[in-house]
Amino acid sequence: MRERQAYVARHAFPTRGDKAVRAQSIRGRMALDGLHLPRAVPWRQGFAAELLTFPAGRHDDQVDALGLVGQLLDRMVKGSAPRPQPDEPEDRYAKLFANDDEEGVTSWKTV
Repeated sequence: MRERQAYVARHAFPTRGDKAVRAQSIRGRMALDGLHLPRAVPWRQGFAAELLTFPAGRHDDQVDALGLVGQLLDRMVKGSAPRPQPDEPEDRYAKLFANDDEEGVTSWKTV
């Protein structure tokens, strides 16, 4: 963050309820928009099986992680563009003497 001067606000994220309650936010999003899964990935079959057998299935770690993603998506807000800084008025005297060197220092009083 320091290198790129890109700072973010961090807040504690408390979990709420059991895994079934936490999965409700992503479940609603998936009902509206679906969930895109690449077809040619080796983990797709296991992931889909875990989603379809939740909460009665043996494994539920991926569903829990996906539920946390859904909760974080619920908390997201739209960012705003930085406001442009007003232009400073042009300083004509500074422009006039900008290229002076040490030998021929000129003052605005003598111009």
